[in-house]
Amino acid sequence: MTRGVGEVLPLPSPLVSRIGRFLVLHEESFVGVSISSNVYILREEGSFYIFDASGHPSLLSYLASTGIHRSLIAGVFLTHGHYDHVRGLESLREYSTKAYISSRDMRLMEETVRGYPSCSDLSEASEVLSKLGLVSIPTPGHTPGSACFYSPGESLLISGDTVFADGYFGRTDLPGGSDSEMLESLERLSQMRIEALLPGHGPVVSERGSRHILEALSCAKGMLRR
Repeated sequence: MTRGVGEVLPLPSPLVSRIGRFLVLHEESFVGVSISSNVYILREEGSFYIFDASGHPSLLSYLASTGIHRSLIAGVFLTHGHYDHVRGLESLREYSTKAYISSRDMRLMEETVRGYPSCSDLSEASEVLSKLGLVSIPTPGHTPGSACFYSPGESLLISGDTVFADGYFGRTDLPGGSDSEMLESLERLSQMRIEALLPGHGPVVSERGSRHILEALSCAKGMLRR
């Protein structure tokens, strides 16, 4: 069927999978942008909580295609402030959906999403995260305010751009990056029991996540300076 000139094509169906309690919108789903993050979604008592907001300004449309209505989104938790993790907040701006990010990355986020009406420091999210069975862990290195979200009951880690599958770790050569802080963060994570690893980019890991973190730490020790 021929499309009319100027007709807006529908967004393709997102690539979705599930790991434990979390629905995964894989980064490949977000077309028309140079780079995006994975997005993780947790449902609790009829509400949805989003972990990282992708690099696509129409995140809400992708969520809607999976059956998630904007009125059911109770909060967005950001691992750090880079544009490929926060730009999707633009689609939630008019609804003032509550978002949380480390205060150390607030300014970085605002370089992409200026004047978001309802954004607070992660320290104010501890009660909500506790209700979800999660805690936030500061993991600076990739950015000053990078953070991970950990589920002790599931041994599951949402790791942002701190650590990825197969021994990869986040860049430290961007503004605000720190070799020494990345090493300290990886060492901290290496001491935790982690089965499922849900990184900001690339494949998710369903078991033996700690092995991937130990590989990343070993690699980082050979590449970074304290």
